[in-house]
Amino acid sequence: MILFFAWTDIQIINCLNTKNSFFENECAELVIYKQERISKCLIQIVREKQIFSEIYEVESPQFLKRDRDNMIKSIIIHIEFKKYFLDNVKCFVKNKKYDVLLVATFWSETLNLYRYLRKFNSDIDIEIIEEGMANYNGPKDWIYRAAPSSFTKALLRDIFYCGGSGKSARERVHCFYLYRPELSWMHKNIKTKRLPLICKKSNDVCYEVMDEWQKSIDSSLYKNNKFIFITDAPDLKNRSYEKMLSCILKSIPDKVKRSSVVKLHPLCVQQGKSKMMLYENRIKIDNRGLEIENILFHYNIDDKVLIVNQSSALLYLKCMLDKEPYVIFTYRIRPYCEERLIDKFDFFSERLRGIFSNPDKIIIPNTLKEFQAAIKIIAKKII
Repeated sequence: MILFFAWTDIQIINCLNTKNSFFENECAELVIYKQERISKCLIQIVREKQIFSEIYEVESPQFLKRDRDNMIKSIIIHIEFKKYFLDNVKCFVKNKKYDVLLVATFWSETLNLYRYLRKFNSDIDIEIIEEGMANYNGPKDWIYRAAPSSFTKALLRDIFYCGGSGKSARERVHCFYLYRPELSWMHKNIKTKRLPLICKKSNDVCYEVMDEWQKSIDSSLYKNNKFIFITDAPDLKNRSYEKMLSCILKSIPDKVKRSSVVKLHPLCVQQGKSKMMLYENRIKIDNRGLEIENILFHYNIDDKVLIVNQSSALLYLKCMLDKEPYVIFTYRIRPYCEERLIDKFDFFSERLRGIFSNPDKIIIPNTLKEFQAAIKIIAKKII
């Protein structure tokens, strides 16, 4: 028997795709850490497909919302949550025998789940399922860290919160399931398997799930608007990205503004409209905690433009759904982007060009002036 663990909607989709494509005849269970941004509708649709023998949900507890205004309070809340999470896991996993644990990364409660399973499954293997850009251009060993943070913070979390299980867990990793293994450098010396596209002809189960899921949302905002700005996750400590994006929005022609939508990152959902947008009432803001892959699932976006820094949204639209919008990357305009990150972003962007049927639709401006020129050229074609 095998066990999947997910904590985002897209991870649930990728778990389903992996199970249906590579473990069709295996008994498999799915544990979902049900955070606020997880779609209840999606979980219900996946349940009805009966691909997993069991689906267990661990609800996000209310006490996680308590103030963490100092380190001591934050540590206490994390210890409380760890006990809460493992108490839930013990109720349904118990002492079952599993051969493989399939996860997206070592973040969230992955390592603590692994530690518990290892008590009864000393030889359990770990296999890594697609987790967006973390698999393609993150810092070294990014997906193996106990948290998506600096090496030092992640190491401390591993030692004091996860019992130092990171090293053991990494030694158990034997396979990656990626939509485009050739675009990634994160899986050196470990075998990879290619996840199939989600389409009606060759991947009907996943297609039906995405189709049903899409029906539950209103995507009309994107029907006639051509320019879609995909924002980064919020960074309360570093506002350089917000300033850069505000500068970009101010620089575009009025006719482009009238045909633009700013899609805030799902993690911005609790912040409402970002402060960087308030000055500009001509640009429509989508601040719902919805994935753009779901919103655009049924749209032909050949004549739409995605403006992104480096986003999993673009990765999935092309590599999971085979859609090819115009793409303008903004990471080289960013004043605070480190050289080492630019190299990795360039590596991915150039590889991405190689799988586009029209590589010229991908543009990487170095300056705001080049960005403005690219916008004007594309606008003439599609507006």
